[in-house]
Amino acid sequence: MRDLPEVVQTINEKCPKMIDSETRIDAVELRGEDTLVYQFTLVNFSGKNIDTAQFYRAMWPGIISNIRISPEMKGLREAGAKFMYVYKDKESKLIYSFRILPHNYH
Repeated sequence: MRDLPEVVQTINEKCPKMIDSETRIDAVELRGEDTLVYQFTLVNFSGKNIDTAQFYRAMWPGIISNIRISPEMKGLREAGAKFMYVYKDKESKLIYSFRILPHNYH
């Protein structure tokens, strides 16, 4: 598999970084040999105000689409990488954790 520690280091050099007006990527870590864990914070939200089922339905299609079509993800797709997208609220409380396996994006 591609040099995942190098991928993690490259991404982390740019973190934390606002992705949009609501979402900040805080860090990426390598879990095991083939799972990239992306840590996000929703900077304007409190978890107690979020319906997690609705959050899943709103976020899942965009996450999968990004992995499928993003040029930056091509090498990871080809290597069969696994992903976790972990979203926390502005108080660092877990909102939702998505687990994305190769069969989800192929």
